[in-house]
Amino acid sequence: MQNNDQYNSFSLVKFVWKWRRWLLIIGLATAILSLLCTYLVAPRYKSTAVIYAPRTNSMSKILLNKENYNERLEVKAYALQEETEQMMQILNALEIKDSLISRFKLAEHYDINLDSKGAETKLYKTLTNNLTFKRTEFGAISITVSDEDPQIACDMADYILSLVDTVKNRTERERAAAAYYALKRQVDSVNKEIARIDDSIQVCMENGVFELKEQTNRVMQQWAIAVAQGNQAAISRLENEQKKLAEWGPRLDAWHDLQYNFREYQSLCKEKMMSAQLDMQGSMPVKFVVDRPIPADKKYFPKRSVIMIVSTFCVLAISLIVLLMIEKIEEKPSVKPEESVD
Repeated sequence: MQNNDQYNSFSLVKFVWKWRRWLLIIGLATAILSLLCTYLVAPRYKSTAVIYAPRTNSMSKILLNKENYNERLEVKAYALQEETEQMMQILNALEIKDSLISRFKLAEHYDINLDSKGAETKLYKTLTNNLTFKRTEFGAISITVSDEDPQIACDMADYILSLVDTVKNRTERERAAAAYYALKRQVDSVNKEIARIDDSIQVCMENGVFELKEQTNRVMQQWAIAVAQGNQAAISRLENEQKKLAEWGPRLDAWHDLQYNFREYQSLCKEKMMSAQLDMQGSMPVKFVVDRPIPADKKYFPKRSVIMIVSTFCVLAISLIVLLMIEKIEEKPSVKPEESVD
């Protein structure tokens, strides 16, 4: 078996040596042609930014937190997997791509005629191919933009950083605004109800009932004294007071309980409304920028040496296979008809 392997290896060496001139010519020609072709391809440059997403960017939660210490609500807290995935989704939002297309006139920059069929699809596909968003091994997000112009690649990456704030803050402000106006309507409704309760309490007070328990104790004490003294006029007057207390006192207590509950609910709604207003009107950065993009001073594509070596190796391998097939065909013995035997 070893002799066969050595024989096959030696045969291959002999074969290569036999065709060395042709293989050398083919290899040199391929190397030169592939190198020349790389000069026909426009060089491309990359700019990369690295960011971390925060745990939360809600100003109301961060600034108005009355609970015990919560790491999630710490203004300096970095995101976990969930928040990072949300940030990745925002980066892939169509709004960001539309803003880039409009800001940098990418249809013209990519030489795409918008009047042609499928131009919009081609434009979005080209832009998507030039953008790369991925998580790093340390949980950050890298934003990479490639382009033929290193300055445009840098400017686009930097503009994406600002768009992240714009898109996320807009989304959260819309939700905060919806919550704020819903709570405002609720507060207005509660205010009307409290005003109606206050009017009802005022009616009870106009009928001489201010505080049921204290008034009842005082009237009963005076009535007992009047009975002991036999003062019929005082007894009659106090009995009328007792009737008023019996009629309006329970109403007053019920209105006071209802007033207390509505004022508690009003206070809660106002607190939530002010929190929503803070989120609606204020804004905080939605990212921690670790590395800002800078214009690249070295292209990343094409790699001339890599292209030249790979293409030369592939062509030489194909050439060897073709030459082996040609030699096998030439060595195949011709089939001669057997001579007839007399």
